[in-house]
Amino acid sequence: MKKKSIVLSTIIASLTHKLSLSLLVVASLASPSWAKENVAEIVNNPTVNDDRVTIRIKVKNEAERPVMGLQDTDFKLLVDQKEVRFATRDWKSPEESVPPPAWILVMLDFSGSMNQLDSGGTKKITGAINAVRQFIQVLSQRGGNTQISIVPFGESGSRCQGYPVNKETLDKFFAANDFKLQNHLNYLAKSTPCASTNLYEPLNQAVRFLATSEEERFYVAENSDQPQPRLSIILLSDGYHNKANEQQDFTALTNLFRRNPLITVHTLGYGLTPQQLGQKYKLGRPATRADIGSGKVPEAEFVDQKRLEEIAKLTGGITEFSGNAKAIAANLQLFLNALLGEYEITYTQPNAERGAKHDVQVVVNIPGGKPVESPPKAYRISVFGRSLPLVVRLIMLIFTLLAIALGGIVPFYFWGKHLKQEALQD
Repeated sequence: MKKKSIVLSTIIASLTHKLSLSLLVVASLASPSWAKENVAEIVNNPTVNDDRVTIRIKVKNEAERPVMGLQDTDFKLLVDQKEVRFATRDWKSPEESVPPPAWILVMLDFSGSMNQLDSGGTKKITGAINAVRQFIQVLSQRGGNTQISIVPFGESGSRCQGYPVNKETLDKFFAANDFKLQNHLNYLAKSTPCASTNLYEPLNQAVRFLATSEEERFYVAENSDQPQPRLSIILLSDGYHNKANEQQDFTALTNLFRRNPLITVHTLGYGLTPQQLGQKYKLGRPATRADIGSGKVPEAEFVDQKRLEEIAKLTGGITEFSGNAKAIAANLQLFLNALLGEYEITYTQPNAERGAKHDVQVVVNIPGGKPVESPPKAYRISVFGRSLPLVVRLIMLIFTLLAIALGGIVPFYFWGKHLKQEALQD
């Protein structure tokens, strides 16, 4: 009887442990905030000019989207764990701050399916190019040194020469306000997409191009005081990688991403989601790649949402899915904020001393969430502090001249006069 009781107690304890673990897993799935939290990060190293320090802050929500619309009162500055006040005029929103230098490759899918109409009745290629125009317009208004290259991609076929991606087609960067960029978009708008989709090879070429460490445009020297430029790829596609060795190609691309962590890829799917396709063709479930081969879903309508999400996640980018041109344009603005949306704070270093090392952190109050603290960033003061104001320097000069006069010229005058009197008496 005693033995049975021990066995029963063991079974109950085991079941209790498993049940608790199951409840914990279910709770974590039901509460995404357990897995992901708001994030604040000081981007790059602080910039030090005399005793004035400037930091740039990127803020993301639980969904890893940029948090916009914060105010200066939402930021608390900690230097060496002590709060340092800053003036409102020394705080800038992402729209006010000058964007950091950036090199952006916009990869446009030029497969034949881009000739189809989207859910809003606009031809996809037209919607995509118009969205890119708006993207460029906002960039030009923000200023800064942002270089953009618009790269169409698509594999050639029996009736199409295709759009190859290589160093020549990639290296066509222009400033956002350069008329040559608009001319290039005008040329693409008159072209007729006709290629087949090969997602991974164009991405492979683009990443390898930006990964060229010898390129001084893309990578600053270790001892340079210039900020590291943002290296980003925006991939817009309405298709999927239609090669037989898809898994092998994706694995190779994954390894390439991991070797180049400074390159971020944002992905934008243009079309119906797998869930919407499943409803449209009465599958009773989301559409998959297998439904293309069986003829249940037309090849031209399938967009590989899963792979686009994985590509963005592997590089720390954002993924979005849109069915119409208006949403495509809005999502490109989201990507822009993710690329360049940084807050800026400038403050005076208390008790600045030459060579002194300091750590800075920010605490950000995000509406509807808990305050989030950034990891510390170290910097060093290179000089004693700012030069004294001009008025103070003039006053010091005047007092110095008076001191020289009173301490040197006046005594010398009276001494000379004394000697003259002695000479007359003799």
